[in-house]
Amino acid sequence: MKLASHALLLTACISFSSHAGIIYTIEAPGIQTSQISGPSYTENFDNLTSSQLSNGYQNAFGEYSVDKGQAKVADFGVYGGAHGEGKYLFIPSKSAVQLTFDQPVGYFGFWSAGDNGNQLSITTQSEQLSFKTNQILDAAVLEPGHYGSPTSVKGNKREPYGYVNLFDESDADKITAIRFFGRNFETDNHTVSVQREALTGRSLTPVTVPEPKAWWLISLGLVLLLLSQRRSKRTV
Repeated sequence: MKLASHALLLTACISFSSHAGIIYTIEAPGIQTSQISGPSYTENFDNLTSSQLSNGYQNAFGEYSVDKGQAKVADFGVYGGAHGEGKYLFIPSKSAVQLTFDQPVGYFGFWSAGDNGNQLSITTQSEQLSFKTNQILDAAVLEPGHYGSPTSVKGNKREPYGYVNLFDESDADKITAIRFFGRNFETDNHTVSVQREALTGRSLTPVTVPEPKAWWLISLGLVLLLLSQRRSKRTV
């Protein structure tokens, strides 16, 4: 019985390590805003200046801070500015912006051009996940309509544009912070909901990296399993 229980513990540890906790989806071509039905807050950057951003910007759901290099709020163009108007957040190469939420959120959505040098680091209540934007956008569910800027300034057919959603699978997976970095990251219409939301869009399966502490759980399970095997041999 002890051997079986420890084997179950090991299985649980392995399952935990591979469990991402976040479901990723992308909306249909041309959609540039969140489609969730629950109460939400959206930051469109239209009333923000670059100097405000560099000094740390607090909005209705959290704080944006430039923790590396420089970042700016740019006027709409081919690479950003949802619906071809207003402003968007631009994070140049070797720079990073951290968004820290006032309270853990059950949903986060953003519109972006899919440059394969863009990267996200997501901190949840249970783990740390990291991936590149192209691992989200370079997917089988994309259509030709995703490629090329959907704004009033047309062009850039080599990159996919899309609205990406991050849905938490449980309350333990709620997001506490997101870091945007990499090569020339253009993003707009950041939307959050404190509660967990029903899925919208088309499911994606990006590559994620669990935080290292999951491997300690696996190691613990292996140790317990080996100890159980030794005790079983002694009692035979």
